[in-house]
Amino acid sequence: MKMVHVDRESLATSLTTALVDASVDECAAYEFSLDSREHIKKATERGLTHRYVKHSSEHTCYLITTRELGFFLNPREGRSKITWMKVDGKIVMDVSDTKDVADEDPSKEGNVLVSAHAVWIFERLDPVGEIPQTAVTFTT
Repeated sequence: MKMVHVDRESLATSLTTALVDASVDECAAYEFSLDSREHIKKATERGLTHRYVKHSSEHTCYLITTRELGFFLNPREGRSKITWMKVDGKIVMDVSDTKDVADEDPSKEGNVLVSAHAVWIFERLDPVGEIPQTAVTFTT
């Protein structure tokens, strides 16, 4: 994992790559299936107080979340559009800011809107025996 932070700025970027014992499709489906019980449970455990998911197509969904940080800080709100596609045998997933569903799930007064852009790349590797291998790269 590599990370760069600019001093005195609220800006950081990172690049992470991991090897996963699963197929490309399984890895991408795990990240994209935001309605699963496991994702909902983890979201609650990680301090999310509000969660809104809207699937607009098989390849695109919207995720709006609010997280309580405590320490007298205002809640942080993220509004993301997640789109995936297959490119040369890889699956690329783009997570970017959006205001597309603001009418359906409006911002709460006092929330601080956070901004982020991330890209996931799931790339098939040669299997080890019968176990599929995937290189997963995440950058933000």
